[in-house]
Amino acid sequence: MPAKWWEILPRKVYSTLERVKTSQSWFEVYRVDPTIYVIYEPYQFEEAISYLVLGEEKAALIDTGCGIADIKKCVGELTKLPVMVVNTHAHSDHVAQDYMFKEVAIFDGPMAREASRRGYDNEKMIHLVAEGMTWKPLPKSFDAKTYHVPPFKVSHWLHDGDIIDLGGRRLEVFHTPGHSDDSICMLERNARLFWTGDLFYTGGIYTYLPGGDIPTFIKSYQRMIGLMPYYDRLMPSHNEPLVEKEILLRVYETIRRIAEGKEKKYIEGMDGDIRVRRYNYDRFSIVTRVE
Repeated sequence: MPAKWWEILPRKVYSTLERVKTSQSWFEVYRVDPTIYVIYEPYQFEEAISYLVLGEEKAALIDTGCGIADIKKCVGELTKLPVMVVNTHAHSDHVAQDYMFKEVAIFDGPMAREASRRGYDNEKMIHLVAEGMTWKPLPKSFDAKTYHVPPFKVSHWLHDGDIIDLGGRRLEVFHTPGHSDDSICMLERNARLFWTGDLFYTGGIYTYLPGGDIPTFIKSYQRMIGLMPYYDRLMPSHNEPLVEKEILLRVYETIRRIAEGKEKKYIEGMDGDIRVRRYNYDRFSIVTRVE
């Protein structure tokens, strides 16, 4: 983790978007258009992004973030539509407040089954608020001693090719493992937007977390690139939205070179008890495990 990582903020894209005030000041909320909101957590190292996508009949909340502030209350101030959670995958910084919602959709995989059944205990969550991981005061309602992710009930187990119909708006589900076994991307053809979860974002892209591996990651990138004629912008789950799609080609070529042993410039270090290599480029990094 870079020292004083917050000094690069604010990210430029947010100056181009309309800021929307809510009672939950832990989040910064921005409007992409009248029907899409970015719910951003800039005060925690992950810089998690959830998206609220409004249809004519219901809304989709894409991921529920780190569980530090009340995302359900925030969403309730943005729409009166029924809200369905749609998770990009089951890592803890994406499902932390799924338990607050009656309707939850997530890809049917071993990690998601385990997360929904057990949640994440305090030991697995407390690192998110450890020293240096946040740079603004935590909400008064937040208690680090009890911080955990409760089990949650899944109402819709997703599969590749499913359509999430919000009424006048359809999100197509593509199973794209590699970061985790249950990772999905979602395409909305009419808006020409592609939600990438953690398969891509500007920043450090991890290939070795539980359920991830490089060969599968590469195959998923091939699929994502194959869909490029149908979208113009990427909607990642960290750091910044509305990223130009062409960057996927750079990441793909880079990860292939790493897999083939052709990339020689990297920084080696430890992530907890795992030795890793970080390959740094202009707008992204690739982080791999040293075998």
